[in-house]
Amino acid sequence: MTILIRSALGFALSVTFSQAVGAQARVVSAPPEPSLLNITRQWSRASTLGDLRELRTDRDYRELRIWLGFGLTTETQAFVLRRASGHWSAFFVRVMRCEMQIPRTVGDTASRATMEQYNAQARQHCGASVPDVAPGSQVVTTDTLLVAPLNLSDSTIDAAWAAAVSAGVLQLPPLVTRSASVDNAATFVIELRTGSDYRASVIEQLERPETLADQQAKDIYAAVVARLRNDEPGVKP
Repeated sequence: MTILIRSALGFALSVTFSQAVGAQARVVSAPPEPSLLNITRQWSRASTLGDLRELRTDRDYRELRIWLGFGLTTETQAFVLRRASGHWSAFFVRVMRCEMQIPRTVGDTASRATMEQYNAQARQHCGASVPDVAPGSQVVTTDTLLVAPLNLSDSTIDAAWAAAVSAGVLQLPPLVTRSASVDNAATFVIELRTGSDYRASVIEQLERPETLADQQAKDIYAAVVARLRNDEPGVKP
């Protein structure tokens, strides 16, 4: 009888522990909504990356996502450092625009579910704009992520992670309050997951940093790219 009680208690503790380390993230710091973070989370959720806030991970899990772009004339890219099950991996991510034509009469009356189906079809036509829009048609536009694994050693990725931490990634504020709006500037979106803790920052890329956080965001990006680029020729800043 005692053995059964102990076994049941051990099982209950095991289940509780498993749930604790596998729970979704606790948001420690993030910008108020709406923000560009909404966009990166949507892109990630629809890709192999997954939404970093929603991933169920263990206590030793580490992941850093550094997005840069979102301007009118700049391509949006990201670098991802991930440590799971004791091993590091890294990825280079590009945002691709996808377009297709549909009859305007269909688009004007389509339900949300139908438009999602068209978005899925549009993702089969990425990287090139619709050349000529036919009369009576409209263009369905969506984005998708191209996620490319980087062939890098654990030591290289670990060094990139350490450089980001040294540059201040754990101290970044959710955003920088500006005295004036910043128009058409590229923007950093930095997401960080350590175990069950999640942090995110949205900070404009300024040629002349106005605050410590501006400089930290630039330094974090530069430190990670420099270490990945040295070992992976295909990496472009």
